Amino acid sequence: MTECCRRRRVPQVSMPEAVRIAYEEGPKWINCFGRAAGFMTTCVLVFGQFLLCTVYLVFVSKNFKEIGDHYIERYNERYYVLAACLLLLPLFMIRRLKYLVPLNLISNFLLYAGFALIMYYLFNGLPNINDREMATPPVEWIEFIAIAAFSLTAVGSMLVVEAHMAHPQSYLGLFGVLNLAVLFILLSNMFFGIIGYWRFGDSVHASITLNIPQDEILSQFIKVFIATGIFLSYPLNGFVVITVMFSDYENSEPRGRYRTLIEYVVRLVFLFLTGAVAIGVPNLAALTELEGAFSLSNLNLLCPALIDMFLNYNVGYGRLMWKLIRDILLMLIGLIFGTVGCTVAIMQLIRDFQLTLNSM
Repeated sequence: MTECCRRRRVPQVSMPEAVRIAYEEGPKWINCFGRAAGFMTTCVLVFGQFLLCTVYLVFVSKNFKEIGDHYIERYNERYYVLAACLLLLPLFMIRRLKYLVPLNLISNFLLYAGFALIMYYLFNGLPNINDREMATPPVEWIEFIAIAAFSLTAVGSMLVVEAHMAHPQSYLGLFGVLNLAVLFILLSNMFFGIIGYWRFGDSVHASITLNIPQDEILSQFIKVFIATGIFLSYPLNGFVVITVMFSDYENSEPRGRYRTLIEYVVRLVFLFLTGAVAIGVPNLAALTELEGAFSLSNLNLLCPALIDMFLNYNVGYGRLMWKLIRDILLMLIGLIFGTVGCTVAIMQLIRDFQLTLNSM
């Protein structure tokens, strides 16, 4: 994308714009597909963020349901999804990124506080490590990779944050903001994955917060902290969708008189559509797997590989065509991983939706 900016002499481009430029810089026979490819990339970005926000709603509802079941009656989880949507409504109507910054600071504080407190349950009563299986059948590895990839697929958020930074040059580089953030996420995932499985074994849930007790004050604080932190991060991830959908519209002149009204309507529809999907298929593991497989394969593998391959078409692929070989391998991995991961997740979601229909 930086190379696209250099060639077109513009300060920044979005990922859909980068895909369009790459197609225009590639072989002549694909130049005409640039606009269509850019539009498809926009659709992928929007759908990926849609799945991400749906996962957040399911996560929040499951954790607050456990607290509600302890203190109140056992209401259906879907009522908690609806309540979360209603509470999110005023927050999601915020139209300026700078006003979302305080929400995300509070969100990060609550998440880290919850992570620190949950150590008590993770390290209290650790069994002998030899009681746990050290490996699972290879067929389950795809599911694991898809769920783990969920934490690394926020390409939309990455791009929006970079575009609004006061010093975007600090974002990239070996010790840039992006690399340090991803490194922290990887180490966190490794820690919670290893310790969580060591502590709870095969009974570990899609979220470690669902394994801690329901009736203890400390565990309830942990659930509230982490669920509220995720709840407050929903507006930023939804903001990405609005930015992607309205970027071309905002750049057109003159601006439409009803642009603000249309944006509010889109925000409202997006919020309640994510709520509807969360109500229909509240399977946290399957939704997380689908989002991880779909976004990682498309936004982290296929799109970057295509952009790089077409941009290097006229300048060469290096010694022994190593750049072309790398890009083709990335695309193959993306296609295989995306196809298998999405198929497994969709099959599970279809079964869950059928159960939902039967219970109505």
